[in-house]
Amino acid sequence: MKKEDIIKAVQDIKHSVGDNESAHSMEDALRESFIEYVATRKDSLGEKARLILSTNKIDFERWCA
Repeated sequence: MKKEDIIKAVQDIKHSVGDNESAHSMEDALRESFIEYVATRKDSLGEKARLILSTNKIDFERWCA
């Protein structure tokens, strides 16, 4: 993940402010992508990121109101 990718994603979120659901989804996707990127590291930070990502495997309904 390059810094330019992050800047573009942040700009896209800013441009979606009128559509809260879309902006929220884009924000979640950016955070997920970043955590996945960090999870590729072979150090303790990567290990922590992998632990955070493991919650994706917990079976419960995910929704926001």
